[in-house]
Amino acid sequence: MVNRTKLGNFNPDEDVNIVKSWLKISCDPITKRSLRSLQSRWDIIKAEVGKFSSFYADAIRENPSGMSDADKVCANFAGILKHNFAYMHCWEIMKDEPKWQDPKPRGFGKSTGGDGFGEDSSHEPDTNDLGDDNSSPTGSARRRPMGRDSAKAAKKKANSSAGSTSSLEYASRMQDLSLQKISILQEESMRKTDRFQQLACIDEKRFEEMRSHNQSLLDIEQEKIRIMREKHDMDKQEKEKQEDERILGIDLNACTPAQRMYYEALQEEIFEKIAARRGKRQGP
Repeated sequence: MVNRTKLGNFNPDEDVNIVKSWLKISCDPITKRSLRSLQSRWDIIKAEVGKFSSFYADAIRENPSGMSDADKVCANFAGILKHNFAYMHCWEIMKDEPKWQDPKPRGFGKSTGGDGFGEDSSHEPDTNDLGDDNSSPTGSARRRPMGRDSAKAAKKKANSSAGSTSSLEYASRMQDLSLQKISILQEESMRKTDRFQQLACIDEKRFEEMRSHNQSLLDIEQEKIRIMREKHDMDKQEKEKQEDERILGIDLNACTPAQRMYYEALQEEIFEKIAARRGKRQGP
């Protein structure tokens, strides 16, 4: 793991240089040129100067005692790449920059035709270069960096893959929760069913007890009615007996003729009733 030393805060001089650099670049645009054309032209210059830098570095290594002649380097450039180096004016500005000072030998295939320019990591296009362009530099075999749209597409694809994974995990989690919920609901349903059965048994027992209790009350009431009826019959018979005895005890000789006839008829009915009772007791 790379240890990064935390730098101090920016000082006022650095702030001023940042502002001047930004104003120099952003407030002095090249007019009448589109961003795509500027980007394409810069890519061409960058590629050609990179190739020329390689030739220049080889020339320095071959003659370390002194600086090689630029014309000789241009001739070598044209002899191998089959086209002249047309950006000497740019080279004069860019040659002192560290990016274009490469002491390592370049992998040019001098025995083959065409560009033959080997790709090197030190000349990979900078991802901080201007904009994004679909055109490639003429004669350059190097691979262009991932553009803004490509980077967005790759990021979107990565987010989509992550989203799909998250969706699958979420769906799996929700399925597990659903199964747990179903299991809980089934257990709750079974408990409720058992409870209902218990309550049904309790209610049935209570109903049976209530029915038995009501039957007992009904039997008691019926018994009371029977006893009352028997008592009523006994009282009636007792009163009837007393009345019969009173009628039979009347002295007919002391009665008027009409009373005598009335009580004689009653006495005859009493005798007939007594004879009927005796006949029932004796049977046929």
